[in-house]
Amino acid sequence: MKAAIYYGKNDIRIEEKSIPIVAPKDVLVKNLCGGICGTDINIVKAGKGDMGIRLGSEFGHEMVGDVVEIGSEVSPQIKVGMRVGINPITAKKVGRRLSLECSGFSQYVLVEDAELNHNLYEIDKSVPLEVASLLEPMAVGRHGAFSANPQPTDNIVVLGAGPIGLLAAASLIAEGMDNVCVVDIDEWRLAKAAGIGAVTVNTAETTLEEGLAAHFGTMNVYGLDVPNVDVFIDAAGAPVLFESVMRIVKPEARISIIAVYKTEVPVSLHQIMSKEVVIKGSSGYTHEDFCKVVEHLKNFKNELSTLTTQVYKLDDIQEAFNKAIDAKETVKVVVDLT
Repeated sequence: MKAAIYYGKNDIRIEEKSIPIVAPKDVLVKNLCGGICGTDINIVKAGKGDMGIRLGSEFGHEMVGDVVEIGSEVSPQIKVGMRVGINPITAKKVGRRLSLECSGFSQYVLVEDAELNHNLYEIDKSVPLEVASLLEPMAVGRHGAFSANPQPTDNIVVLGAGPIGLLAAASLIAEGMDNVCVVDIDEWRLAKAAGIGAVTVNTAETTLEEGLAAHFGTMNVYGLDVPNVDVFIDAAGAPVLFESVMRIVKPEARISIIAVYKTEVPVSLHQIMSKEVVIKGSSGYTHEDFCKVVEHLKNFKNELSTLTTQVYKLDDIQEAFNKAIDAKETVKVVVDLT
C-alpha cells in the first residue's frame, strides 16, 4: 500500500508499506478519504518529532473507509463492505498517546480490538466521502459546543470560523439551536458560516461588542449595556478576542474553550466571581458525540459539503499541506485515497 510518512518540516513522502496483518480481534479498513487537521499542520510546520507524530511515522487521524477484512473473533455486527469512520483515540491499543499516528493518510488502516460504536462508526453510503471524513473534527467541535450545555433559546457565539469553529456551529444548528453567531476577521470564511445557517460578525469591521449587540440586543449589567449572549464557544485561540469576551460577558454566561492557546491569557477572576461565569475546557470527544455527528453527516450533508474546500490525491499530499498551511480560502483540505 501507499502511505504518507512524516519526516520533518514540510517533508512528507509517499512510500510503499506492507498492508497490516489482521489479528483475530482486528479489522482492516480500506481508507478512502482523510482530512488534514490543524494539529497536523502545526506539526508539519514545526518539523519536530515530539509533538504527537514521530519522525518516520505514518500519520493522519481524520478518515473514512470501507471494511475489507475482519478478524475471526470480531463481532458479526461488523461486515465486509461496511463504510466506517474511525475514532483514532480508540483505534489502537496505545490509545490517545499516539492517536495522531492512526494512518489516516495510508491506503489501509488496521483497527485493533475492533468494536462497532467504540472505534468504528457506520456511516451511510449516501454521505459523500469528503463529508464523511468530517466525522472526527465535527465530534471535536460538537463536544466543545455542547460542553457549555446550550439550550434552544440561548444566544450562542462561536469565536473563530476555522474548521472546528464552523463544525461546532454546524452541530449546534443541526441540533435545533436557532441563534448561532460566528465571529472571525475573514469574510470568506464568514460566508461559509452564513451558508450553514449562522449569523456573523467580522471584528475587522466592527467591535465584538457592537456586532453582537446588533444581533442579540443588550442587557444592563451594573449600569453598563452588554450583549445578550448566553454561551461563547472559543475555537479561535486569540487572546485579544477572549479578553474582549471577558469585558462584555453577562451574568451566568457559559464559556467553552476548544482552541489550543499558545500563550498565557490574563483572566479577570473578579468578572468570573461577580457574574458567576462558568468557563470550561473541552478536549476530544465522547461516544455520544460520534453518534450525534453520524446523524448530522447524513441529515445535514448538503450544508456540510461546503466546508470541504479542496481535495488532493495522496500522491499530492505535500501540495495539500502547503495549501492548508497557506490557509487562504480554505476550511477543510482533504486527501482522496481512492
